[in-house]
Amino acid sequence: MASNHNVNRLDLVEQTVDELIGKYHNCAQCTLVGIQIVSGLKDDGLAKASTGFAGGIGGMQSVCGALSGAVLALGMKYGRDISFLEGAPEAASKKQSEAVEQAARLAKWFEHEFGSIICSELRKSHMGTDLSMGVPWQNEWAEQLGMRKRCSKLAAKAARRALAMLDDPKLSILEKI
Repeated sequence: MASNHNVNRLDLVEQTVDELIGKYHNCAQCTLVGIQIVSGLKDDGLAKASTGFAGGIGGMQSVCGALSGAVLALGMKYGRDISFLEGAPEAASKKQSEAVEQAARLAKWFEHEFGSIICSELRKSHMGTDLSMGVPWQNEWAEQLGMRKRCSKLAAKAARRALAMLDDPKLSILEKI
C-alpha cells in the first residue's frame, strides 16, 4: 500500500502532466517533464530530446508518445549511462537488462490498461476512426470527439504508473496505484 506521501506525489504527477499537455500539447515531452518535476530527476537534454516522440514518434502514430516519455523517465533511474559503455561489457549488459525489464513492465501494463501501445490504435478505439491533427477539419473533429483530453488523461495515468515504478520496480500489473 502506498504511503500518503507517495499518493500525493502520484496525484501531483497526474495533475502536472494534464496541465502541461493542456498548455504545450506534446504527449511525450509533457509526460517525461511531469515525472521529472515531481521526482526531482530533471534533465534538460533528455526533455529536449523527447520532443520528437510526440504523436507516436514524429506524428507517425506509432508507439504512443506518452508511453515513450514514461519509458524515458524510467531510463533516468534504471538505464545505463555512458560510463557503462566504457567499462566491462558484462556490467553494461546487466544494466541494459534491468532497464529493458522496466520498459517492458510499463509497456505491458499500458497495453493491458488501454488495449494497445500504438497511437493510431488508441486514437481509433476512442474516436471510432483515426483523424489527423494536421488536417484542419480532421483536427476540428478530433477536438469535438475529445481526443486531446483523452490523450492527456492517458499520459497522466502513464506518468503516475512510471513514477510509482521509480519507487517500486517490481510493481505488479494488477496493483492499482
